[in-house]
Amino acid sequence: MNPHHRHRTALPFRRRVVLFALILAATACSGQEPAKPAVKREFEATPAASAATAPRAASAEDFMAQVEAESEASDRFNQRHRPLQFSGRLDQAVAELVAYAKQGGAARRFAIGNMLWSLAPDASLSLHRSADAQQPEQPEILYELALHYTRKDECAAALPLWKRLRASRIGIPDQAAYIAAYCHLASGDLRGAVDIVRAADIDNHHVGAEKMSFEVFGGPAELTRFDQEYRRAAGGDRDALERLLARSFDWRTDWWNHAPQPSAQDAAIALARAQWRERSPEREQWNCLWPKLRDKAQPFGYADLDRCGVLVGGHPYPASSALGLVALGRWVARAEQPPDFAALLARHAGVLRERAGGRHDDLQALRVLAYLQQGAGDAAGLAQSDELGWKRYRDERFALSRVQHAEPASGVAPDPAYRAMLAQAALDFPHAPLYPMLEAVYRAGAGDPPAADVARVLQAETRSLDLSVRYGDLRSHSQLKALYRRLEKALEKDGAGG
Repeated sequence: MNPHHRHRTALPFRRRVVLFALILAATACSGQEPAKPAVKREFEATPAASAATAPRAASAEDFMAQVEAESEASDRFNQRHRPLQFSGRLDQAVAELVAYAKQGGAARRFAIGNMLWSLAPDASLSLHRSADAQQPEQPEILYELALHYTRKDECAAALPLWKRLRASRIGIPDQAAYIAAYCHLASGDLRGAVDIVRAADIDNHHVGAEKMSFEVFGGPAELTRFDQEYRRAAGGDRDALERLLARSFDWRTDWWNHAPQPSAQDAAIALARAQWRERSPEREQWNCLWPKLRDKAQPFGYADLDRCGVLVGGHPYPASSALGLVALGRWVARAEQPPDFAALLARHAGVLRERAGGRHDDLQALRVLAYLQQGAGDAAGLAQSDELGWKRYRDERFALSRVQHAEPASGVAPDPAYRAMLAQAALDFPHAPLYPMLEAVYRAGAGDPPAADVARVLQAETRSLDLSVRYGDLRSHSQLKALYRRLEKALEKDGAGG
């Protein structure tokens, strides 16, 4: 279920095999296989005397061969820590992996820094810095550091790295062109941004470019969010337990995909059963529906909800709002015909409003309420829910829905109230591209937006690819590409005018 118009199952330590093609290319140039160093027995510490020895600069081929060997060994290390991954002990797993990295040299630090990219960004950056100190001017390390600083919006630190990388033997990889250009946009070097994108073969590397947007700007790893909620729930926070259950059924893996995460589901229900009373409604209702919800291959529908006494017919809304969200979503996804949204809204709106607006936060109830209101055509009710989701829960999806539903018809000038709403949304969610785009369109009127306005939209779109969904029906670089053409045109016009 996706109110407001909107699936790695294991610990996401390995972000990607960094520029693995470079190993093959370097090997082809050298005419021989790169010599892989002998790998130590698993997790064997580096002797102190060796660690203190000044590192010898490795050739590009040797360094990447070492990285590949260290990545394989680190994966085995990671497997030993799987029991920590979904039990609220993620910090322990990360700390032990960092300690293991520090026992090795630059290649190990580099490999594990990549593994920790989204899971522990600060630890990842620290390891990449130390790898750079031991093996300076390795382009692959410069690349990672440039990505780190760009992600942190520290463009003053990122830009010199992108420039050094551009002058290196590998240049800026095509899939990273938009990311490198982002910092040029942020620093006001709009022509520099256009030059980077124009020089890149993005059309033949667009999937990598799109994925790179998520890797750099997608935020904390889903497992990190799960771990935080798990620890709160284990401490008795009922709201966190609800969020934990909902997240296990809606696990985000990238811009495109959300799906149930089996290990997270099992951990969440085990913790919930330990928290719930033996005969509580939450426990009984989840237990009744769990076998079918846990196995997404099983059929699911009205009869299952009726048998378990929730949601349909004269039955109440589930005691667990997360169960209501998950069960309704599964039902709608499997139904041949959509349910009667108006009847469901009439039956459950009261309890959903009470939960969403009550003393405890209940985002799951609000999401279902807004979804039913949208399906039932209750525009006034949806506007109220969107306001609540935006102002109380600070959820970007509700703000976006509110702005879009209030948008004036084509050809109608926005009134002051709508302009104020748009300005507030842009202030509250500065990385959402729709708001600066609308502001630019309204300012330009019948003319073309100036280059500075296009650049602001481009920065936000690089971070989310959101406009590419709303106006292209797919997550791709389509809108980025079109915006860069518009930016280039605006710069040419400015230059001609000057």
